[in-house]
Formats: sequence, C-alpha cells, structure tokens
Amino acid sequence: MKKRPLLSLALLAAAGIALWWGGSFWSKPAPRQGQSVEAEVETSEAARLPEAVPRPSERSDFPSASAPSSGRESVTKAIREALEVMRAGDPVEIERVLAGLDEAFGRVRDPAGAIAAIMEFLNSGADASTGMGFVVGQEGRLAEATTLRVYLMDQLGRLCRESGSPEASEMGREILRDFGSSDEWAVSLRNVAWTDPDSGAFLEERVNAMIRHPQWQENPTAGLLEAFDVIVHTGSMNAVPELARMVALPDSPVGRASGVALDRLAGSSPLALTSLLNAEPELMSATPMARADLFAHADLAVPEQRAQMEDYLLRPDVELPEREKFLSSLIQTGRFVSHNLITPFVPPEEPAQAERRLEVL
Repeated sequence: MKKRPLLSLALLAAAGIALWWGGSFWSKPAPRQGQSVEAEVETSEAARLPEAVPRPSERSDFPSASAPSSGRESVTKAIREALEVMRAGDPVEIERVLAGLDEAFGRVRDPAGAIAAIMEFLNSGADASTGMGFVVGQEGRLAEATTLRVYLMDQLGRLCRESGSPEASEMGREILRDFGSSDEWAVSLRNVAWTDPDSGAFLEERVNAMIRHPQWQENPTAGLLEAFDVIVHTGSMNAVPELARMVALPDSPVGRASGVALDRLAGSSPLALTSLLNAEPELMSATPMARADLFAHADLAVPEQRAQMEDYLLRPDVELPEREKFLSSLIQTGRFVSHNLITPFVPPEEPAQAERRLEVL
C-alpha cells in the first residue's frame, strides 16, 4: 500500500497551517488547588438532606458500641459527637468536629476496632449533612465529604486498604446494589477498586449502570461526576456510546464529565478507543472536533495506533476542518489535570515530550 508514506507527507505539509488553528472543543483549564476538574461543577448533595439508604438493620439513631476495645471506643465516641454536631447544623462546630475526627483516625492504633466502629455506624442508617462539597484530593482521598456517611466511607476505604481488611469492599458492594446516594456510590466504587484487585468486571458493570441512571443524569452530584474516573480505571469501551451521546449535550455537567472521561480514555487506552471510533463512525459524529482531539492522542510510533490514525484521516465523513483540528491537537496536545478517585494524577505534557512524539512524523 502506498497511502501511508503519502499520508505522512500530507501531515507534515499541513502541520504549518494547523499551528494557526485555535481553540478546542473542550476548554482544559488547570483545576483550582486541591480540586479536580470534575468537582468544579457546583452540584452536590450538600445542598439538600442526605438521601435515605435503607438497610435491613436500619435504626433511627447510632447505637452505643457493645464491649468496645479502646480503639473502637474512642472512634465510636468521636463519631457520636460528630453526628450530634452535624445535626445541630453550626458550620463552625462541624468544621471543628471534622478536624477532631481527622485527628482521631490519624492516631488509630487499632485498625480493626476503628473499622468495627465505622461499620456499626454505617449499618445503623444514621446520617447528617456536613454542609460541604464532594472534593477529591491527593491519591483519591476526599478533601471534602457531603455527609458523615460519605466521610466515614472514605476513612473505611483507607483503613481497609492499609490493613488488607475486606469490610470496605463488602460495604461498597452492598451500597452498590441499590440506587440510593450517588456520592456513596462514588466512594463505594473506589473502595471496591482499592481493596479487591479482581473487581474490574463488577466495577465496569456498576459504573455503566450509574452513568445511565436517568435521575442522576438530570440532577448530577459532584460524586457522580467524579465517578466517571471509574470508566478510565476499567478502560470500559462499553461506556463510550453513552459518553459520546452525553458529550454532545449543551452546557451539561455530565457532558463535560463525559468529555473528560473520553479524553483520558484516549490517553490510557488509545488503540482500543480509536479502533472503536473507526469501527463505528456514527459515534461522535455530532462532535467532530472533539473526535479529532481523541485521535490526536494516538502514539504514531506504535504501528497499530498509527494505522488507526491514518484510517481515520482517510474516512469520507472526516472533513477538512476536522482534519485540521486533528493536526493542531497532535502538535499541541492538551491534557485534563486533576486528582482522581482511582487513577493516578497525570501531570501536563512537557514541550520536550511533544517534540519526541512529533519526531516520528
């Protein structure tokens, strides 16, 4: 076949013109300090009462611990105080009691006792709003949690991850059985991923159900938007058709989250994504400039990825403006920068990295 060398020459010839192409389908600003791109959307469960999550053992209040160990006793006491303060609703006192909880969990010497205290509270069904947002910090830990339950689930995930205990995964799987709270779903998905290395298929099925939930799409919380990272973690191509549909929605939080997820999928699974987009050309036909950005993530030094890129440029449905956008993005590849629920933080691309990518042209 002679099309490949000719196509490379065409890329080089068009590169100078492409440098002048401005803008991008998605703006890619750096997130505020300590806050992810997805969490910039001002939609959170903090603005309303926590959603009820029925449990077989649900009771109206948090019970006293029976025969507690010293670690369990101190954690139980701190949780009980936090519940009372949060129900009173004083923001200053809530901030104080959360700082106390952070300190208590930071000095835990009996992880099993602390885990038991958290599990007892979560099984009680009691909850209270923190009045805060859902914000992901470093290494997937929450910098802010919307409710006491979400806060404690975050702590449970850390404790079980460090101790190798199964409770976080068990509680997560129980919560993921029913569509209760999307913020709780987000932390549950992360906890299962953290503590069960064989959970990929389960997580893929659950996150695909999550992003398709009609009520959650209509009124997305920050937790729902952060959970799109699970798609990247699992490399789920099954989610791509729904992401492609939502990314075309105007001024939509789930549309923006879909764009971020697609862009990050293109970076982590470029061959799988570009192969799918070429096999099903109707996908993203409504957003051709966004599609161009995704193909620009292809590594031209990898023959299989280069072949997918060349096939894309030869497609009759890919018109000149989209090709020019592809070339512009290939030369100046952007990247969403954020702290994520599961996947590691990826820094912005350095100029030297871009130069090495383009050497193969």
